[in-house]
Amino acid sequence: MNAPMSVSLIITTYNAQAFIMRAISSALEQTRPPLEIIVVDDCSTDGTPELLHRLERGHDSIRVLSTPYNGGPSLARNVGLAEARGDWVAFLDADDAFAPERLEVIMARAAQGDCDCVADDLAYYDAVAGQVTGRAMGAGRVPATPVSLRDYIGHNLSGGNGFDWGLLKPVFRREFMQAHAIRYDPVVRHGEDFLLMITFLMAGGRFYLTDHATYLYTQRQGSVSGRASGMSRTTIAYRDMRDTALELARDARIRDNPELVDLLHQRAAGLQRLDDSHFVSVALRSGAVGAIMQRIMRRPAFLPAMIRQIAMALRRRFCHS
Repeated sequence: MNAPMSVSLIITTYNAQAFIMRAISSALEQTRPPLEIIVVDDCSTDGTPELLHRLERGHDSIRVLSTPYNGGPSLARNVGLAEARGDWVAFLDADDAFAPERLEVIMARAAQGDCDCVADDLAYYDAVAGQVTGRAMGAGRVPATPVSLRDYIGHNLSGGNGFDWGLLKPVFRREFMQAHAIRYDPVVRHGEDFLLMITFLMAGGRFYLTDHATYLYTQRQGSVSGRASGMSRTTIAYRDMRDTALELARDARIRDNPELVDLLHQRAAGLQRLDDSHFVSVALRSGAVGAIMQRIMRRPAFLPAMIRQIAMALRRRFCHS
């Protein structure tokens, strides 16, 4: 009888003293415990390292590692990957959590033997209200067929084109990752999961989704409480993510496929719209009208985005007056 497949769970942290215990506790409370919980600290400057080492002394399954310098999530995950010993590797962000049955659900799908990667739907979590508020895709909307490269890019168009699958948290067969030298690009700090999955799929990785929502994704702004989580999700660098999409469109493995190139250009355009919207929002709050005018002069196509953003701001103001 074959031994059950083991899982290495990698958690990356940076200045997470106030909330890391939620993530680690959810890992310790799994109905199918991981082989190991590898916590990689990215050179925190608060009390996170001391807290982690106390936990390590109290739990045999916890291993605490650190990055050689503050390099962001990609570097930290690579440090964890290099030390992982499990058959499969799962990732958990410090401000998120697993439902108690997550590894059991994921590994039940992995045990079917036809995949190299499994992900589930996201359960949105309002940290202030302390409750799950809904699902990203929704019950019955998760495809049962394998996810192709075209499928994946087509569900990452950004800019208001539905839920981005780049937010999913796949669990990978470690042997496949090793055989194809798949790692996070250490230079990429934003959109790193999207880029990793593109690399994985281009290497022939078999990716399936399961119709459960057991990854508790903390909302920046709680949909029930209406308040910010207070956790450390960094500001998204939309332009960096846009540039990554355009670079992929020029990749030798993609550039001769017009459909994929077009989808990546759509993603880049969507990310540009998000960047424009964010820029206007920040500029209006700070009264930086001159910065808005400079952007219009540099890129006239920015003007429609600015008008839309101002109209939305005025509409919200009138609705609440």
